[in-house]
Amino acid sequence: MFKSLVLIDKIYKLLIMKRLRIFFRLYLFVLITINVSGQKLHSHNDYEQQKPFFMAHDLGFDSIEADIFLKENELFVAHNFKDIRAENTFQKLYLEHILQKIKENKGFPYKNKKRLQLLIDLKTEGKSTMDILYEQLKPYKKALKNVKIVISGNMPKPEEFENYDKMFFFDGRKNLVYSKKQWKRIGIMSASFADFSKNWDGKEKLSAEVSEKINQFVKENHQKNKEVRLWGTPNTVLAYETLKQFEIDFIGTDDLKLLKEFQKILK
Repeated sequence: MFKSLVLIDKIYKLLIMKRLRIFFRLYLFVLITINVSGQKLHSHNDYEQQKPFFMAHDLGFDSIEADIFLKENELFVAHNFKDIRAENTFQKLYLEHILQKIKENKGFPYKNKKRLQLLIDLKTEGKSTMDILYEQLKPYKKALKNVKIVISGNMPKPEEFENYDKMFFFDGRKNLVYSKKQWKRIGIMSASFADFSKNWDGKEKLSAEVSEKINQFVKENHQKNKEVRLWGTPNTVLAYETLKQFEIDFIGTDDLKLLKEFQKILK
């Protein structure tokens, strides 16, 4: 960011005409505004909200997360296996509603033609769960073209990515090494906040050491044109501000309204 500002300053000094300088100031303002407010909103464990899918969708969230379990050849959405309820299937809680919104909005999950990321966290054995998931999604593959489906949790090994339909992307991990071909199937790079700090409550500033580690993670992946996400972050305004400053692409939360209000302040 600093190097970009230095370059901008050099260009500015080369502009002699006053009108060009005014134009440049306007361009700079737009550029900075985009950089500041460009982060996306992620509904962590969305199924635990009072109104799964609808609350996040109504607030315009860019990404929704659902944990799924395979039980008796059906996919259920729950946090733990013991929490499974017959009515909470993946199809009823998410797939049917997403398809309905796509129908209403002429091919898009949102009226403004904004895409949606659906992060599916596999909680049961990967291959069998993926097989059933593919069966359920395959008939709607064309309709879901504006929904980015990212598989997380018990996902396939990188060398197995090619065995799955290209409608599926995978949640990257910083401790794994991917080939060039495998890298193309990484939809987002994610890391647990605990990998950088285990005791942060989101009420005080992070140490310089922790900040440097997170900055390095973000920088390395942005250089490779991959968006990043941290999970396990506190639900506080300071936490959101900190993630924004780190240029984390997807800011996750369990408190949807609080994060949305924070985004409105930015705008």
